[in-house]
This record gives sequence, C-alpha cells and structure tokens, in this order.
Amino acid sequence: MHYTYDWQKIYSEHSPKLLGICRRYIPDVYAAEDILQDSFITAMQKGHQLKDEKLLFAWLKKIVINNALQYIRKSSKEIFIDKETSATSLTMSENMEEKTYVLAYDFTREELLSSIDHLPSHHKSVFNLYCIENHSHAEIAEMLGISVNTSKSHLLRAKKSIQNYLATTIVKPDTPKKKITQILIFLGFGSLLWAQTFKNKFSDFSVQPARLLEIPENTSISNMNFPSNALTGWKIKAIAAISLSIIILTSVLIFKPKNQIISENDIQAKKAQTIQNKEKTEEEKLNHTLSGPSNDDTQNKEITINNTHEKTVVQEKNSSISRNNKSNIIVKDSAETVSRKIIIVKKIIQRDTIYVER
Repeated sequence: MHYTYDWQKIYSEHSPKLLGICRRYIPDVYAAEDILQDSFITAMQKGHQLKDEKLLFAWLKKIVINNALQYIRKSSKEIFIDKETSATSLTMSENMEEKTYVLAYDFTREELLSSIDHLPSHHKSVFNLYCIENHSHAEIAEMLGISVNTSKSHLLRAKKSIQNYLATTIVKPDTPKKKITQILIFLGFGSLLWAQTFKNKFSDFSVQPARLLEIPENTSISNMNFPSNALTGWKIKAIAAISLSIIILTSVLIFKPKNQIISENDIQAKKAQTIQNKEKTEEEKLNHTLSGPSNDDTQNKEITINNTHEKTVVQEKNSSISRNNKSNIIVKDSAETVSRKIIIVKKIIQRDTIYVER
C-alpha cells in the first residue's frame, strides 16, 4: 500500500531533535542545518526503503548521522588514524582515567556540549557513536573504516580530553557534586557513568531550525510502502477472538453434552426400573388375590389353572406394555406416578366331581 506523506509536517515535528543530534557532531549550527536539509531530501528520495511507520524517526536519525560523518570526512583536515593500539597502553589509559575522574560533578548540558566540541573530529565521532548512540566498537569500525582497536583508542583519548577540559575549565570550587555518582565511582562503576551521564543530558536535546524544509523542484519523491499498523492490529485481534471462540465451542461439545447424555440415560434407566417394580408389585397383588385358601382339592386345581391362565394373560399384556414403553420412552419426572388399567379375565371351568367310597 502506498502512502503520501506531508514532509513539511514531518520536518516540523522531528527536525529540532534531529538537528540537536547533528549539532553534537558539527559545532557549526548553519552547517548542521544544511546537513539536516540534505538528509530530508535523501529520505524523500529513498522513502521506499522504510518498511515500518514506527521506525520513521530512527530511520531519519540514521540518515542524519551518516551525512554528518561524511561531512566530517570531506571538510576536516584531520584523518581517522588507523593505528593499532596495544592492550597494555589501553589498560594504562583506563587506569589513568579512573584516577582523574571528574564526572562526580553535576555539569550542565551546555558544559558537556562544549567539552565535546573541543574534541578532534575523529575522537568526537567515536565518542558520540559509542557513549550516546550506543554502537559497539565493531559497528563503529565498520562505519568509519577503521579497526576495532583504533576505535577503542579514539574513545579512551576522547574521554581523557573531556576530563581534562572539564577539570581545568568548568570545575569551580562551588561546582556541586552528585552523591550517587561518588558512591558508584567508589564501588568501581565509574566506566558506566560516561554513557549514563551523556545520554541523560542529551536524550531530549533539540535545536530549532532557522528555516523550513526547502525541496528542490527536480526532487523525485518516493512513496513509502508498508502495511497499515491499524489494519494489522485489527487482524491480530480478530484471529485471537476466533481462536478463543473455537476453543470454547470445542470444550462445550466434547465435555458438557457427554455428561448430559449420561445423566439422561441414568434417569431413563431409573424410570424403567421403577415401572418394572410397580408392574411386579401389581402382579404379586393379583396373585395374592386369586390364590385364596380352599378345603376342596378340585377347587384348588381350578384356581391353579385359572391363576396360570391369568398369569399368562397378564404377562402377555405386561410384555406388550414393556415393548411399547421401550419404543416410546417419554422422559418425565421420576416422582410422577404412572397409571395403567389392568383387565382381569376369569374363567370358571365346570367339571363333574366323582366321589369314591371306601
């Protein structure tokens, strides 16, 4: 997706801070502002290289620093000396540096900036890149075309020069000291104070440009190509919501219906058992009613035959009712009473009785 940016608006928003960064490398404010103008024109021509809108300021900052280093190479009479420094000399410089520490004093930003301005160009570049921009010696060596040991040597010499300048020019009898810094130096953390001190002082350093962005007529502006962050965030949220919904539905379908089916089967089994128990009870009552005491053996036989026939009829009806109940199971409350009509058919078989005399 192509975006057309208002470069005048971007310049008004970011140019003061970018000019402050450039000012740390170039003491001449007018030259620094020219570098800033050239950097914005370069950014407009190479806008297609920017892939993320959030990295706009970092991208512009990188262009400004590279242009400032190129300006130093072209205009400065000094050369980035690529001289190997032995490990012994580096260690001696570090020990000497610790003995003459002056960063325990509370200096203003203007005082620290003046100490940087008094550095040679090659020392100044390494000091800014390492202590403020947080680049490693390997990165600095690649950017400046020097060796890693040369970068370390330039940094140590820059620190030594800054200490001497602050101690001889800035420090006064009434200059305040920072108690926390004194404690850190006493504990042996003095080397960490360089980056902390200068980063804190120059984190929001800005210089207001004297003129607006001047765009030549023949400048070709390249569109920036990167996806909308809002759309990407919306897609991520939508995918997360859909995934959560799928997980919830899957859990419901796997666990909850299974438990519900089991409970319903248990209820149906209990109700069927209740119906069978009631039918058995009614059958026992019927048998008790039909089987009465008698002194006549013939009558007992008749009653037995009748009972057998009636049991058969009742069993046939019960089996028919059971089959109907199995085919049409209606889930009702277990406490509900099932009413059923039972038809009893009683047949009396008359036979002749023969009496035998003895």
